[in-house]
Amino acid sequence: MKEFYPLGILAGMGPYSTAPFINNVLNACRKLYGAKSDIDFPHLIIYSLPTPYHPEDNSTDTEIVKCLEMGINSLIKVGAKIIAVPCNSVHRFYDEMKKISSVPVLNIIDETVSKVQSNKAPVCILATRSTIEAELYQSKLKSQQKEIFWNEELQKYVDSLIASLKAVGLNEVTLNIWKNIENILRKNNVNEIIIGCTDLFFCAEQSRTLKFYDSSVFLAEKLVKEYMANTKIVI
Repeated sequence: MKEFYPLGILAGMGPYSTAPFINNVLNACRKLYGAKSDIDFPHLIIYSLPTPYHPEDNSTDTEIVKCLEMGINSLIKVGAKIIAVPCNSVHRFYDEMKKISSVPVLNIIDETVSKVQSNKAPVCILATRSTIEAELYQSKLKSQQKEIFWNEELQKYVDSLIASLKAVGLNEVTLNIWKNIENILRKNNVNEIIIGCTDLFFCAEQSRTLKFYDSSVFLAEKLVKEYMANTKIVI
C-alpha cells in the first residue's frame, strides 16, 4: 500500500477556476503514472478560499496575506503534506506563503517558465494587471533572453476578459473579447502564449494555431510528480 500523502490545494481564486484545476490534477495522474481505478488517485484536500481580491479592488496586501495564512493553516491542520496554489496573482506573496507554511508550497510561476521554449520567438503573458505589474514572469523570462510582447491595448482587453468571466462566465460577449485579443496577437506575429491566470483556462481550447503554456496544467503536473516521488510510485 502506498504511503498516505494528502495533497493540499488552496484554490478559489477565482472560484470557477477550482474545478478545472482539479481536472488538471486528475488528468496528470492518468498521464504521469497511469491512474485508472478510484484507489489509484491521491487524497486531495481542497480549500476554496474567497480572497479579498479583485482586479479592480483596492484590497491591502496585509488583508490578502492574512487570508492566505488562514487557508494554508487550514490545509495543514487537516493533514496536507504539500500545497499548490492555482492562482498566479497571489504569487506576489510567495515568500510570505513559504514563511507561513510548515510544508512545501509549489511555485506556479517557476513551473510555467521552466516549460517555455528557449527561442527568439516573442511570448505574450495573459494575466491580471497585478501579475503583470509585479513582473512575476518578466524577470524570469528575461533571464532566459526571451522576448516578451505586451502593450496597454492588449492588457485592457485581458482585464475585460477576466472581469467578464468572473461576472457572467463563458458566453458570446466573453468569446468576442477573446477574439480581439487573438487578433492583436496575430497582427504582431505572436504565437506563444502564457496563460498566466487560471480563470483563462478556456483560451487554449479556442485556437489550435497558437502555442499555449497553461500555468494551471504545469502546476498540476508538478503536484502529481511530487506525489509520485513521496509515495514511491514507479511507472
